[in-house]
Amino acid sequence: NKSNEDIKVCYITKNGRETIDILNNDNEIDVIILDLKMPVYNGIEILEMIQDKEKYKDSCIVISSEIDLIKKINNNDLVHCIINKIVGIDEIVFNINELMENKENKILNKKLEGKIIKELLYLGFDISLKGTKYLISTIECVIQKPNIKIHSLEKDVYPILSSKYAEPIHNIKCNINRAITAMYYECEVERMKEYFCFNKDIKPNVKTIINTIINKISI
Repeated sequence: NKSNEDIKVCYITKNGRETIDILNNDNEIDVIILDLKMPVYNGIEILEMIQDKEKYKDSCIVISSEIDLIKKINNNDLVHCIINKIVGIDEIVFNINELMENKENKILNKKLEGKIIKELLYLGFDISLKGTKYLISTIECVIQKPNIKIHSLEKDVYPILSSKYAEPIHNIKCNINRAITAMYYECEVERMKEYFCFNKDIKPNVKTIINTIINKISI
């Protein structure tokens, strides 16, 4: 609490039974600091018994010096990091703060994605299309990386998407264009003209769509 007012200790448990009961019944916990050697259920068993694994994904800081036990959780999705017991409190605090920052960024990214999707749905985009998914990622990328300019999508953005989705850049572009074409035939003409400030019925290009949506969600 001294280093971060937004973090507080919710529970300190004496054994694995108490721990798993709390984790499966309290929705307010964000971070777990877990010792692998515990009475009743050990840390490995607790990780297996957690019911809501999606909620606690990348949320557990494991503290242990037991090499054999550590090997069993090296690739566990719930584990954020593993800290040796001999380290001081500063190392633990550092990892807690890092973990909370990651969680806050995920929340902000989710909110941003929601705003973008709302605009795309208003225009009639089909959210199930690959191209729409790539367009959402493109807009997020431009917003989150201020050094990226709209005119350099092919150089700065599409290679990032290509790596993220394991798709050639050509496929990324083609899918986005197909999604825009599908939207163009779905959206009412007057709605599109008003949204993009067009004087006539024309299909907007990807850069116009990105620019307009960014301006609208930034208001």
